[in-house]
Parts: sequence; C-alpha cells; structure tokens
Amino acid sequence: MNKNEARSKALKLRKNENKAISSEVALNSLLEMGILNDINHIGIYYPIGKEINIIDIVNKFPDKKFYLPITRDDISFIEYKLNDNLVDGPFNTKEPIGDIVNRSRIECFIIPCVSVGNGNRRIGYGKGYYDRYLDGYEGIKIGICYKSGINLDVICDEHDIILDYVIAG
Repeated sequence: MNKNEARSKALKLRKNENKAISSEVALNSLLEMGILNDINHIGIYYPIGKEINIIDIVNKFPDKKFYLPITRDDISFIEYKLNDNLVDGPFNTKEPIGDIVNRSRIECFIIPCVSVGNGNRRIGYGKGYYDRYLDGYEGIKIGICYKSGINLDVICDEHDIILDYVIAG
C-alpha cells in the first residue's frame, strides 16, 4: 500500500486503541531498553489527539535536558522543563517559550509516528516536518507508534526518515 493508504489505515486503527495503556506500555518499554541512560539531551514531543503520551519521561530523568518542538514553516526545538508554561501552537500542539536550540545539541529524538513502514521508515501526518528537520541527523531516532501501525506493508519514499528504534505501545 502507499503511504496515504497506510496513514489512513493506521489512524483508523488507532481510534480503537486505549491511549492510557499504550502510553504506559511505550514509556515502560523505552525505560527498560536503557537507551536514554547515557544521553543527556533528548528531543521529545507533546502528544496531540490520540498520540501515545510519553511526556512523563521528563519525571523519570530529572537530571537530563528535554526539548519540545515548535512548528512554524518548519520544526525547531526549545528546551522544556517540568512545569514550564506551554502555549497553544498549530495542529493543537503545546509549545514551550524560549530560544531555539541547535539540532546538534540534541543527542536523541523521540518521535511520534502514525505508522512505521518497511525498513523502519517513519510515516507521520504527511507534512514532512520531521523528515526535513532530521535529514542528515546522526543522533538516535526513536519512533513511538501504536502496535496497529507497525509492520504495515508500506512503500515509503527515500526522504522518509529511518528510525534507529521503534517502540510500540
């Protein structure tokens, strides 16, 4: 199937998923993998709609620095601390206020996925924000997706980012 078909199927399937349970499973899996133990600067996301919620990771690692995206013409990241004020952004997102950080400072990105295609290629909502932002990025890329959105036989494009790890909730 093509990406639009996969995106549509995954979004339809996720409506039947239990967000709270999937979020807990994904967060616990992420913690158990130990990937973040030696990483100090982590890009995360604030969940929108039915996206899996891993924002509590900030509580699990109080000594690490976390960064949330802001979306304008492109995506950028700003440092986020627990209890920072967040403002409404486009697409019903919540965004931090502050200075944009250089991408090279962030050692790992935890990225929401609508689906994951062949070769661990991420499928998002179709706007390409993460594809453009992470083009050429050499740090760790971890995708978070519902189990129902993984292993769909999807024909992806060369520009779709390849995830180092995929965590299913």
